[in-house]
Amino acid sequence: MIHIIERGMIAAACAAFALTAVAADAPTPKTSFFEQAKITINDRARAAGFLRVRLQPENGEAREATIDIHKRMSENDIAKTLAKALQSAVGSEYDVDRTAGEHVKIRKAKRGAPNFSVEITFNSPGFSIVLDK
Repeated sequence: MIHIIERGMIAAACAAFALTAVAADAPTPKTSFFEQAKITINDRARAAGFLRVRLQPENGEAREATIDIHKRMSENDIAKTLAKALQSAVGSEYDVDRTAGEHVKIRKAKRGAPNFSVEITFNSPGFSIVLDK
């Protein structure tokens, strides 16, 4: 009975070591930093959900805006709501403008502001999002 328990403990230790080795070998995701970025919303939402945009300045603290998406919400309304939420989240270092209805542009407000990366997460079907420079 003791040998079975010892074997189980050894197997568990080996499995933990293998998982640690796999995690250590996992490639680090690449990050692109921008001076400006454009988010384009295509089509309307087919169900309720959320949309989260996270702006990560180089060597800085992340800023995040999350909005509720309502069923049948148009791309223009999504962009308008997102632009408003982003403007209050990013502070004075960045400008957020809504252009042409469904486009939201983010750019550095000051020359010395750090470049930034953008991460977009959403769970509502029906619309798509394009991130461009």
